[in-house]
Amino acid sequence: MKNLLSAALFAALAISLGACMGDEPLNQECDITEARLEMDNPLDIFEQAHEAVWKELEYDSTVCFLARPDAQPREIALHLTLTPGATAYIDGQDTPFQNGTKVDFTDEKKHSFKVVSEDRQWTRRYTLYIGHKIPYEGHFTETFSNYAAEATGHYYVWKAEGAAAGWFTDGEWKNGNPGFRLSRSSAKPDEYPDTPVKGGGPDGSDCIKLETCDTGPFGQMVNMKLASGSLFNGVFDVSNALRDALKATQFASPFKYRPISVSAWLRYEPGLTFENREGQPQPGIVDEPDFYAVVYRNTTPQGQPVVIDGNDVLNSPAIVAIARLPHLYNPDGTDRLTGQPIHGVSGKWQKFTLTLDYREPLDPEVLRKNGYSLVISFASSWQGAYFKGAIGSKLWVDNVELTSSEK
Repeated sequence: MKNLLSAALFAALAISLGACMGDEPLNQECDITEARLEMDNPLDIFEQAHEAVWKELEYDSTVCFLARPDAQPREIALHLTLTPGATAYIDGQDTPFQNGTKVDFTDEKKHSFKVVSEDRQWTRRYTLYIGHKIPYEGHFTETFSNYAAEATGHYYVWKAEGAAAGWFTDGEWKNGNPGFRLSRSSAKPDEYPDTPVKGGGPDGSDCIKLETCDTGPFGQMVNMKLASGSLFNGVFDVSNALRDALKATQFASPFKYRPISVSAWLRYEPGLTFENREGQPQPGIVDEPDFYAVVYRNTTPQGQPVVIDGNDVLNSPAIVAIARLPHLYNPDGTDRLTGQPIHGVSGKWQKFTLTLDYREPLDPEVLRKNGYSLVISFASSWQGAYFKGAIGSKLWVDNVELTSSEK
């Protein structure tokens, strides 16, 4: 019976991860895994050369390259990498798309592609275009009022507001809701780790609630028994969420200003029982929230992209500045679990301001070319990335403000 249950759960996971329309069999995919613009000099259009390459991370059906605000793309040769055996067609054409074909990208013109699986039974449609980065002033205020149910209606998503919409990756705040769906697909939208609270903010406006939740039987089986509520800018690679949750959380968006501080209104209620990854209660330990900001150099001197994820977001050698809520640490620098936390967040709304501590000055030329990235991150359990915390811990967040300077 146990084996039958495991097989059923893995079958359900395979279906939920399917990228094509219909109940696709295994190994019958029809995806674009990489799109590359073939150019003699990508810097004619992009801030960084690697921005001329798009790689699928979230089963997106939109392939968008983001050019400089002043760039004027024309016809550019396109190269698509597909899943094995798949064939791509530009809508309206009967002959397969040939790599190296020049595509007209003038005025953000959008092109529709159809990808057909090797057995010709499954199809997936994509929209592909070159957009432009939106100029921004280096400041933003986020009220979390711009939210809606995602396309399937299973959970909520939040669009970034104001200036943040111009530099956040695809203009959205990211969280672990898509990964939670893999473990508890029957959950209702209000039972997910990240949910809106209408009128619940300190000023009576809407806010967002992050909650540490039980992941159910499937989470038990894969030793991921809880999911912390999380909120950050960057990318969440849902296809990797169960294999390597830390690597699936890829932080930050390129930033052209020098961040000075990030503030947010917070209130917090810890869950009753702190548990380790095995689900065993840890007496005397109180769960804690997390809130931090990190600036790191996103490109090596050789021009190779650098992306930090859950493994090194707080200790990568690429980090140049950091700020975080206070926590207690052991003498060797590792996190200390305690019954007397010092973060200061209580059940009443308070404003917290984090001032970035710079380890080295920013290089003006690197900054001009979007060579640094900034991440802003929140969590309802500060050890949630390691599946430790207290189910029922809740962190409410509202009115996030970023202050930056041009130098």
